[in-house]
Amino acid sequence: MAAIFLVTGCTGSPVPIASGPPSTHRLVAPPTIANTLTVQGVEDGRTVLLSDGTRIRIAGLAAPEECWAKAATAFAKAFLLDKSVKVDPGDPAVVDEAPLWLEDGTEYALFAVSQGVLRGDSPHDPAFQEAEVAATKSGLGLWGDPCRGQAKPPATTGQPQPPVVTAPSPVPTTTVPAVFGCAVSYRVTHRWNIGYNADVTITNTGNTPISGWTLRWTFTGGQVVTDMWNATSKQSGAEVSATNVSYTANIPVGGKQVVGYTGSYRAYNPAPAAFSLNDHPCQIR
Repeated sequence: MAAIFLVTGCTGSPVPIASGPPSTHRLVAPPTIANTLTVQGVEDGRTVLLSDGTRIRIAGLAAPEECWAKAATAFAKAFLLDKSVKVDPGDPAVVDEAPLWLEDGTEYALFAVSQGVLRGDSPHDPAFQEAEVAATKSGLGLWGDPCRGQAKPPATTGQPQPPVVTAPSPVPTTTVPAVFGCAVSYRVTHRWNIGYNADVTITNTGNTPISGWTLRWTFTGGQVVTDMWNATSKQSGAEVSATNVSYTANIPVGGKQVVGYTGSYRAYNPAPAAFSLNDHPCQIR
């Protein structure tokens, strides 16, 4: 099953990039919803303050996992803060919870789940189930390292046992040299008119952990990075660099880290042809 992402073309009509079996879930805000507001504050990955003074918890999202809470808040700020949104008052019995749609009609809760930012809280909704399964298989967000879908790293239980000391037999020792290796996959997840969102997934293919990194690439279509999460961006002309933030600095052997960004382009939007990590060329996947 594939996660569902929405894309808005020049006509403004949302069409799916990829879709699974039909779902009854409302992916686009119904036209009857007229209350468009502005997000004036973000408390966490699913709680926002609106321009009419209300504080809502976005329906369809579970509480942020401790391991990925900072990233979930950064993601919400990137897509919601100071942005116009549509809000459905929903069930009057649940006064502090309501569905929320982005200005282009994308349901924010489903979008966040599809990117691995938060777990879904709609266990009987096929769209949320498909989005979470796809994010888990791809190792996105909290489903990748270091969280692996857990609220916090597993704690060691029980008392440590004293080591058994034995006289070792003399054996020849060999030292395996450290080998740095990386692979990068690039994917546009959402696009509209002359703007888009993209994920850049870094995989550590070497035999030693990566502690601190800078990813570099060059645009060829006049693209400009306007926002970035899970890394700090810097752009000079066509040259772009993305440097880890505190909670994304470490990539274990075989582990992945996803960098997401929002960008703009002129007439066309080609993918970068090459990436380097800490000045080492990376394989393109």
